[in-house]
Amino acid sequence: MIATAANAYQQTQVMTANRVQLIVLLYDSAIQSMELAREAILTNNYKDKARFLDRSIAIVGELSSVLDFERGGEIAVSLHRLYDYMVQQCIQANLRHNGKHLDGPVRCLTTLREGWQVVARQEAVAHVGS
Repeated sequence: MIATAANAYQQTQVMTANRVQLIVLLYDSAIQSMELAREAILTNNYKDKARFLDRSIAIVGELSSVLDFERGGEIAVSLHRLYDYMVQQCIQANLRHNGKHLDGPVRCLTTLREGWQVVARQEAVAHVGS
């Protein structure tokens, strides 16, 4: 029952989010999935490790696929490289069964998420002020 309510809440959050909020939600999900994958590695839960690493790779892949290289220029190129690094580290975490490979990607995602959260707050203030 609680899981169903949480899923409904999350679905509502996604359906009502603007583009910037959606990016923040994707970062949240990627971070959470990597943390759960790290926990699965520590407990030798291979099924969850695979599930959460797959989810992490899918989310990071989606973030990479929506980059606008024409408008984003060097920032988009840098983000693409960073996302590629994250995917490679997820693959290494899986192959080597070592959660330390997720430290860098989680740090990067957390930093990026904080930046997008600032943008989301600025948009909210601008929207209220207009």
